[in-house]
Amino acid sequence: MKLLICNLKMNHTLKEMIEYKKILEESSISSFLLCPATCYLPIMHSKKYKLCAQNVEEEKKETFTGAVSVKGLKSLDVNYFLVGHMETFATLEEKINKTKKIVEENGIAFVILSETKEEHDYQYTFTKLLGQIRAILSKIPSKYYKNISFIYEPFWLIKTEKALEENFVDNIFYQLKEELKRDYKTNFKLLYGGGLNEITSEAFLKKENIDGILLGSYGYLAKNVVKLLQSDAFSTRLDKTIHS
Repeated sequence: MKLLICNLKMNHTLKEMIEYKKILEESSISSFLLCPATCYLPIMHSKKYKLCAQNVEEEKKETFTGAVSVKGLKSLDVNYFLVGHMETFATLEEKINKTKKIVEENGIAFVILSETKEEHDYQYTFTKLLGQIRAILSKIPSKYYKNISFIYEPFWLIKTEKALEENFVDNIFYQLKEELKRDYKTNFKLLYGGGLNEITSEAFLKKENIDGILLGSYGYLAKNVVKLLQSDAFSTRLDKTIHS
């Protein structure tokens, strides 16, 4: 089953957020992950979707002013977390620490990975992504692997409205899945984000090795999310095997 994560970033007022929720609840769609701005999480609960936090702090930074902790978010019944979005400038060490804290609290982590434009051009994408995944998993006990998924979002495509070629990503994901199943005995979910719209989203969802997508600007309008989830390319139910 394919997954949709919709990252709304900081693009809505309270009035707009209430209207966004109303459109979703009046539609026939169900079961995707919605990432509203942190301040709106308490009012955005719905049976139509699950809430996902856009960011969370490391355990050692939970006393920082302005920080949001895993425990605090889970007390709001938020159990899904984006980790290391490129706009947060998180280092690999910070991603590791955040992921570890999330899974120890029985949360679900979606860790965002990337490479540089130069590394992509020199065909190092597979090597760079695998290296980051290995570094993260080396610090996480295997019993928590089921709570971790990975999102490939080339940071150099953010705000360009351009997506990579879906066959390229599908091939990279095939290679990653083979390596990870062999070495970690786990079928990790791999998602893609970056420059997606209605047409490119459906193209990515049709690929066998791409388990879902992370929407940015296309998902700012609730009607776009509804339209996408109603398309033939999408299964609108979360995969209960890892998101229970």
